[in-house]
Amino acid sequence: MIGKFSVAVAAIAAGLLLAGSAGMATTAGSLGALKGVGAAQSSVEKTHGWHRTCQRGLNGYHRHVPGVGRIQCTARKCWTNSWGVRRCRWF
Repeated sequence: MIGKFSVAVAAIAAGLLLAGSAGMATTAGSLGALKGVGAAQSSVEKTHGWHRTCQRGLNGYHRHVPGVGRIQCTARKCWTNSWGVRRCRWF
């Protein structure tokens, strides 16, 4: 019984300690300046995710046209390569 009580007291004390301390989400300065610094040091280029070539998606082959949106690809041209594997290109 004493073991369960001491574990419960320790858990409550740890919870109060964590609730009373400052979290990582709070910052001392403005976030705008920090975002600019992080973006300047990153080598990852952000994109909008649109692709102009036909690619397989959840609802079949499609492509994205700027200003129009998602267009379903319906035509394809298939051939057999030198190893005997059938390849298809969607348009």
